[in-house]
Amino acid sequence: MRGKPGRGGCRGGGGGEKKKKDDAGAGRWEADKTALEDARDRVAPVINAPPPRAPVGLPAKLKERWNALYDPAGSAALNKRLKLSEKNPARGKGESFPGAKDAKDEEAKARRARAIAASPTAPFKSRLQRELFALMDGYVDVVYTARKPPGSAPKEPVGPDGSGGGGDDVMDAYLLHVVNHVMRTRTRITKNNESLLRRSKAKEIEMDVAKKAEREAGLAAEAKARAEGKDGKTVKAEAKKAAWEAKKAAAIAKRKGKKAPTRVMVEDDLPRDQGFVRPTVLILVPMRNVAGRVVRRLLQMCPAAQGRADAVNKLDRFAEDFGDGDSDVEEPDDVEQSGQSGGAKRRRGGGRWIPDDHKRLFRGNTDDHFRLGIKVTKASVRLYVDFFGSDVLVCSPLGLVTKLQESGKSAADFLASIELCVVDNADVLMMQNWQHVLTLFSSCNQLPKDQHGVDIMRVHESHLNGLARNLRQTIVLSSFPCAEINALVRNECANLAGRVRWKESFTGVLGWAARAVRNAGGLRQQFERLPDAASIADSDDARFKHFTRRVLPRLRENPAPGALIFIRDYLEFVRVRNLLTAEDVSFAVTSEYTDPRDAARARSIFADGRKRVLLVTERAHFYFRRRIRGTREVHFYSLPDHAGFYAEMLGFLGDGDGTAASTANAPSATAVFSRLDALRLERVCGSARAKKMLAPEANSTFIFTA
Repeated sequence: MRGKPGRGGCRGGGGGEKKKKDDAGAGRWEADKTALEDARDRVAPVINAPPPRAPVGLPAKLKERWNALYDPAGSAALNKRLKLSEKNPARGKGESFPGAKDAKDEEAKARRARAIAASPTAPFKSRLQRELFALMDGYVDVVYTARKPPGSAPKEPVGPDGSGGGGDDVMDAYLLHVVNHVMRTRTRITKNNESLLRRSKAKEIEMDVAKKAEREAGLAAEAKARAEGKDGKTVKAEAKKAAWEAKKAAAIAKRKGKKAPTRVMVEDDLPRDQGFVRPTVLILVPMRNVAGRVVRRLLQMCPAAQGRADAVNKLDRFAEDFGDGDSDVEEPDDVEQSGQSGGAKRRRGGGRWIPDDHKRLFRGNTDDHFRLGIKVTKASVRLYVDFFGSDVLVCSPLGLVTKLQESGKSAADFLASIELCVVDNADVLMMQNWQHVLTLFSSCNQLPKDQHGVDIMRVHESHLNGLARNLRQTIVLSSFPCAEINALVRNECANLAGRVRWKESFTGVLGWAARAVRNAGGLRQQFERLPDAASIADSDDARFKHFTRRVLPRLRENPAPGALIFIRDYLEFVRVRNLLTAEDVSFAVTSEYTDPRDAARARSIFADGRKRVLLVTERAHFYFRRRIRGTREVHFYSLPDHAGFYAEMLGFLGDGDGTAASTANAPSATAVFSRLDALRLERVCGSARAKKMLAPEANSTFIFTA
């Protein structure tokens, strides 16, 4: 089991990590050794510093909103005191002058701001939340691989004052960071705009004064020349000369600092506070139901979305597209039953047995093609805004990739200035199409093809030099570590601030698998190691060669049905399917591309014994968690990414067989692994066992019995 995440009390060494004196399931934060070499030493102080118990440095309005969500009682008491002070203001004179009401409003706002600044910030709910926000606030890349599946955290009820609605500490941590980043970015730009406007007006006033002085000098010279009786041509020349001398004197006085200390704007004085385009935050989520939870919580945290009834627009359309939150509530009519995956509960609905984690994930709208632009202003939040006018983009990888394909040469320009990218539920995204995620990351922070109305003089120097990628913070959240995530952060993330990742030990699921077997004959689990290969392609060939020489002969020689072959990747599935077809083996298939009716028929004829072999892909089992009856033996062509699927596959052994099995005919499971399967093997067999099994001097066959 996974222990409680935390940093523990031990200081890390030069690598910058903190260890926990806990059981094998505990985890710790450590510096990523694959990050930029110059950034590794910068991460150590961030990891070793004790995390604050409450958010630090939040804007006043965001702090007030955070307190309203996490400490509603204290926030209500503060609001009550402020209302009493507004009803009974300090008496004074001079309140009858014009504009007294505006002055009172400004005074009340200032008094409220001082009260909020003096009030304590509501603490975080968990140590994990404290650590995550502290790391995110340091703008380092964060890879957290112990994320709970979507919908697994119970949702808190929303109170009449808008408090509550949380429950997912990880989501609250990164959304607080997102809102804080957007508010600070927009506030900085707004203040700079106001400062530039004041400077521009000051320059106009100065120019008007100079022109007035020139006119007055010219008129005085002209009057003097007329008084002296000079002709018209001479009069004009004298006036022009006097105006030029006045202009020259004003310029000399300004250079010597004798003029009024009015600061005049020059080009080099422009603030570098913008990117090429407005969007700075990108949040990638797998499905609409998850996006609905993210956006609803974002609106709860955002101060601009509070107050007025029209502070947020198009809420009805959003509820229709992403749900209104009712799907997040557990259905009380479901009947709980004991399941197969380590004692996990299953619910029965509509005559089908579905695991709890599957039902929570696919509750609500599960469409994976969507994109939503959110614009945050000083007093409102606008949904369904054009991407170039948005601050936050909440999208699925498929929705963004189709957007890139629909546009022209400037398709990826709206991703040119992304400063914060959050990949939530990366393990679910891998079950969709991970190539879309790679496409989006390769399109981020590229130089735009068009200008899109931006003032180039105010664009960050790093963006102009093509270094925006080195300043982008990437946050990857997943339920487990995998090679795809490691490759993504190693190849596409080059944050100069460094990168930290979550490191933990696993106990494995072999015990769960043994308890899940329904047959009384016991269980024999055999793991066979493949020889080390020089490349991934060679490893795939070695795996296929092992299957052809060791597993295929047993399938052809044994006439008894009930052989289940589990395959992780679809390309491997195609290779095995073609081999079985060529060898004339009786088999059925159920993959992610199989029609649901055909998949149900395949499971039925396999359970009846009319087909001896059934091929199952991991993605098909992820989307359609169905029992497979009539299973006698399980062959893992490749280990699953989800360790729970290993236990579930073994839980099908003997399912539907009413006769007790003998010891000689006991259910069995075989799995092959290589050095490249270290992460998956660690989750299935446990960290300690996996280390021994992958040792160079270890045997090639490992057998576990129960």
